[in-house]
Amino acid sequence: MNDTQYEEQPLVKTKIIATVGPASDSREMLRKLIIAGVDLFRLNFAHGKHDNLAEVVKNIHELSEELGKPIGILGDLSGPKIRLGVLPGDEIICRQNMSFRFIRGLETNHPQELTCTYESLITDLREGDPILLADGMVAMRVVEKSADGEFVECVVEREGIIRSRQGVNLPGVQLSTPCLTEKDLKDLAWGVEHGLDYIGLSFVRSADDITHLIDEIEKLNPVEPPHVVAKIEKIEAVSDIEQILKLTDAVMVARGDLGVEVDIERVPIIQKRIIHLCNQYRVPVITATQMLDSMQFNTFPTRAEASDVANAVLDGSDAVMLSGETAVGVSPLAAVSMMSRIVREAARILSSNLHSEETTSNRRLHAREVTEAVTLGAGITAEKLDADLMVTCTHEGKTAMALSKQRRTVPTVALTDRPSTARRITLYWGVTPLLTDVVDKSPQKILKYIVTYGKKLGFLSPGSQIVLISGTDWSSLGHDMLLVHEVK
Repeated sequence: MNDTQYEEQPLVKTKIIATVGPASDSREMLRKLIIAGVDLFRLNFAHGKHDNLAEVVKNIHELSEELGKPIGILGDLSGPKIRLGVLPGDEIICRQNMSFRFIRGLETNHPQELTCTYESLITDLREGDPILLADGMVAMRVVEKSADGEFVECVVEREGIIRSRQGVNLPGVQLSTPCLTEKDLKDLAWGVEHGLDYIGLSFVRSADDITHLIDEIEKLNPVEPPHVVAKIEKIEAVSDIEQILKLTDAVMVARGDLGVEVDIERVPIIQKRIIHLCNQYRVPVITATQMLDSMQFNTFPTRAEASDVANAVLDGSDAVMLSGETAVGVSPLAAVSMMSRIVREAARILSSNLHSEETTSNRRLHAREVTEAVTLGAGITAEKLDADLMVTCTHEGKTAMALSKQRRTVPTVALTDRPSTARRITLYWGVTPLLTDVVDKSPQKILKYIVTYGKKLGFLSPGSQIVLISGTDWSSLGHDMLLVHEVK
């Protein structure tokens, strides 16, 4: 690895995720996006064939090696997305108080009959249940269910236009569909085979869904199991969020479907609560959906969008995500460059935010107690000295997580000899991963390596102070040594 080639100010705090699509899947564009500031790429399994995605994964890994910058890959499972069937004329105008029937099957010629892709819809619905269509723009309510269970009668409560194959949301309805579809299981197996770093689980309803995904990953017996990202986009998941946080490796606040499932005025408050809880439980959190949405069509965002991104950073997001902006937008590079500028500016006013009130946490992400204690001391020391850098070595990434979740103002570099660990750390706030074989060397060799690296990239100079977390040869308790070094 040539770790001196990447020269675009590597010590970032809030990370950027970009969704790959037709506008960004070429090798040339992927390279430009990495240089512009992308830390992870998202593959949306709802779109794209495995053959095409395999080429994208290959290119990302090769570019990561070429540029000397670890890049993570998130595979986003489609989940049990419910969609309308084909409508007569492909669209219907729904007027206030009009009646419609949902019937079984996928097609109908009757203008007031609707079908959907979810076979158990009529079975699961009850009188009084809401049905939201067209991203929540059209609202209906079940007023009657036939005795033979062949249809449900609905009345329009919010009028609008619906179109063929649009999404159907059923907030609060207890669905019998499993969280992982047959397609999801095939995509999961493909993702594990191709070494994806994170797997996103869509439409999570409870902590049991996370357990189910972890079990399915274990059945595949991967050498390096991908970490799990719980996508919070259903009201049931919001209600069970603390149990979910005890099991998942990361969380995504997926505001698209969440904004349909709950009243839109509640979304900002729910977002802030989830981010706060994730920080408290030490679980990395991604804020996603429509962050710079207008940049799908323009090369400049609205002021409101810029504020939205900045506030997500200030609230404590580990990463912010671009979806359509980079997948199908007019200029993926402009979107990433703008996102990078906003998160860097917001980071300037961040202060340390150690969550001392933490009482319960995700033990999967915890380091050993000695390491936890030493990293806490290192964070305090670094800020007392106004140090320029904290450095740690890590095999599994747990020490890097311990430093990340202190939310210190001092930037952190995590050295690791495992490519999979380096790629996972790309999601950790405030930590820059470096892939190197000096991890098990002496503190002196580690410091020589990082000083050489820092001087070449311009963030270390004579007089700079480094706080190093390392281990002694005689201890097996984890990282048990804190060392302060001044660059000569």
